[in-house]
Amino acid sequence: MFLLLFILSSLAVSVQAQSAEGKRVLLLSPDMGSSASLQEFYGALKTELRKSGPHTIFHENLDISQFPQETYKQNLSKWLKEKYRTQNPDMILVFGQQALRYLLQYEKNLWPGTPVVFALTSDIDVVQMNLPSNFTGKVLRANFSNVVSVAKALFPDAQQLVLIGNAPGPETNKTFLPSRLNGMADKLNVQDLRGQSVDVVKEVLSNLAPDAVVYQGLLSADIATGRSSGSEFLAQVITSSMRPVLVDDAAVLGTGPLAALSFAYAEQGRETAELATSILAGKPLRQEILSSGFTPLLDKNQVLRWQVQPGQYPSGSELRFYTPTIWEAYRWQLIFTFALVLVLLIAVVALVIERRLHAHAVDASRQVLGQITQMNRKMTASIYNEAIGHELMQPLAAILSNVEAAQIFLKREPPTLDLVQETLQNIRRDNLRADELIKNMQGLLTKSDTELVPADVNWLVRKVLHFLSIEAKVRRISIKEKLGADGMIVSLNIVQMQQVLVNLLLNSMDAIDRKKGRERSITVETMLYGSDHVRISILDSGTGFDEGVERVFESFFTTKPEGVGLGLWISASIVQAHGGHIWAENRLNGGIMRFKLPLIRSE
Repeated sequence: MFLLLFILSSLAVSVQAQSAEGKRVLLLSPDMGSSASLQEFYGALKTELRKSGPHTIFHENLDISQFPQETYKQNLSKWLKEKYRTQNPDMILVFGQQALRYLLQYEKNLWPGTPVVFALTSDIDVVQMNLPSNFTGKVLRANFSNVVSVAKALFPDAQQLVLIGNAPGPETNKTFLPSRLNGMADKLNVQDLRGQSVDVVKEVLSNLAPDAVVYQGLLSADIATGRSSGSEFLAQVITSSMRPVLVDDAAVLGTGPLAALSFAYAEQGRETAELATSILAGKPLRQEILSSGFTPLLDKNQVLRWQVQPGQYPSGSELRFYTPTIWEAYRWQLIFTFALVLVLLIAVVALVIERRLHAHAVDASRQVLGQITQMNRKMTASIYNEAIGHELMQPLAAILSNVEAAQIFLKREPPTLDLVQETLQNIRRDNLRADELIKNMQGLLTKSDTELVPADVNWLVRKVLHFLSIEAKVRRISIKEKLGADGMIVSLNIVQMQQVLVNLLLNSMDAIDRKKGRERSITVETMLYGSDHVRISILDSGTGFDEGVERVFESFFTTKPEGVGLGLWISASIVQAHGGHIWAENRLNGGIMRFKLPLIRSE
């Protein structure tokens, strides 16, 4: 079943493609193929037709206006019938009312019943024709009243309208009949010079009154000489006329006329092709007449010459040959840009002010943190005064004993110099030990700046553990080292980071004291954490964090009855200022405090 459906769908597509490829379209046009507007129309029409499929397009120029004899039309129909005997068109596109009248007259002898789409025809003429059911198309609304309306809009004080161009008979789009001209007599006095010789027209135009306006329709030849005079005639009209000239050909705009009452020929071509394409694709042909009006096109230079104000522009008019100012062309864009720049400027000013306030607040915070840290260090140091004093007594007592022994060795006969030398080395050793204890205490009590220096984490940990070894002995707590490889270099403030380690170790010692268990140990670990951090961990056998493990680093939060809750908060602030992170965890028999710092390098 699926195979059968596939074959049937393929056959349907093939039949549809063959039917689309086999369409033949015949274009019947009047004898005005040289007109720029018509060329624009035909170009858009053929382009749009070719987009819809590989249609075969034929184009015939009938030349009826130059050869209006009935015998010519009969011979022309015979010739067309013979020419397309084997290639009858599937659709006929006809342009202009003269070509449409011809096709209506000979359609039954040529291609009876073939769909016909017409365009560029006057609405007045089409209304008077009895079109068969296979005819449909678009008409142009170009009544004489429209011309009068445009003239009166441009020149409200105008009293006379002079018509020049072809005689009324061969007019293509604008059939201005004498009856219609008389119907507008209450608005303008119309002087019809269509069909007159060039000399007569020039004579009248050179003597026009100040309240006159000239309208030139199509002109194929000078009635007196018979010579074609398109652009040449217009140039003579512009030179001779003392009043503004309106024309119906947009192609000549810019050579002197004030305005052109032109149709959008390219758009007309595309719309006509779309209508024809829909019928070729199988849409039922309905006899519907679509209409299009013209657009008044104004020459900006002539507008300035004849002092036409913007309020006098006809409705829907379009200004040509005019370079608008930046404000006119991009008014809303400029308004939006200025508003955006203003908002951004305000935002920048606000950000600068906020940054300065933030900088002042940061400086003040650092000063307060430094003061609190210094107070914390002094409080910590005071805890060790007695232990350090006890520790200093040992090297001082040893030094005194060694001095007394050296004196005894020197009084002997002979003096025992080798024993004196050994005694002096012992004195030097004990002196260095006391000096180191004093320097450690001095560094802890000295207020540090914010200078950061590279330092090995393991070196820093060993330095702090050595300093706290006295307190650990007093509290009977064993401290174990589980350090990673040396060479984990971190940028830090040595004194501040020493204070962090001291605070964390003291906190662990206090937790062990509160537990009062048999196991009293602290393990300090260092290790690489990821590829760019080092982690320092302090594991103790104390009470752990039963409640509030996530709050232990908040200011003034403490679980110790005698605590104030600043030590761990200061430690967290220092770690964060170094770009690190600190946290606490519980474990089976105690607690863990960890923090990580960014590495400079790892060797």
